[in-house]
Amino acid sequence: MSVQVPEKPKLRGVLHQFAATGALGAGLVLVSMAPTHRAAAAAAVFAVSLVVLFTVSATYHRVNWSLRGRTWMRRMDHASIFILIAGTYTPVALLGIAGATGDRLLLLIWAGAFAGVLQSLFWIQAPKVVTAALAVAVGWTLVPYFDEARQALTGNQMTLILAGGVAYTAGAIAYALKRPNLRPGVFGYHEMFHALTLVGAALHFTVVLRLVRAATV
Repeated sequence: MSVQVPEKPKLRGVLHQFAATGALGAGLVLVSMAPTHRAAAAAAVFAVSLVVLFTVSATYHRVNWSLRGRTWMRRMDHASIFILIAGTYTPVALLGIAGATGDRLLLLIWAGAFAGVLQSLFWIQAPKVVTAALAVAVGWTLVPYFDEARQALTGNQMTLILAGGVAYTAGAIAYALKRPNLRPGVFGYHEMFHALTLVGAALHFTVVLRLVRAATV
């Protein structure tokens, strides 16, 4: 007996399909603007993580996969979320906070992201609440270093980082609660999650752009 795969809303994955192309172009520009090798490396890590997330998400959600293929792509989709979180923190830690504190933050965020990737790959049936909670926890790794970040970054940069974090968190909540379902069959809670991911990514891209352009080491 075959397993029936639920029909996807019409706009499922469309936002991330366009975002993948935009992220590639923006990422190339970002790296080309880097004035130092360190800044270029940090920008490249962020850009690659951004392209990976949107490309994997669009591929997963736009293609009608077999049940087995869908399972594997879901693993990749969830894992890419944690890769983006660590990729976003990389330029903040290397170019913004820097020093020993930046190194500790970088190590901690990648360790957390690695744990998230493992959960995504090997606990595929985890409840949405668990996946969302882990992503939010890893995403707010900056909290213990808030004072150091506030001293190292400008007020505008901190505002953008926090606003992006709020957007991502709101998206995770929508994903976990499966609401709001604004237009069932067209634009549901998952599309809201994707839209808020775009908002968070755009805000954080602005921060990274400023950090890269201001880099001196």
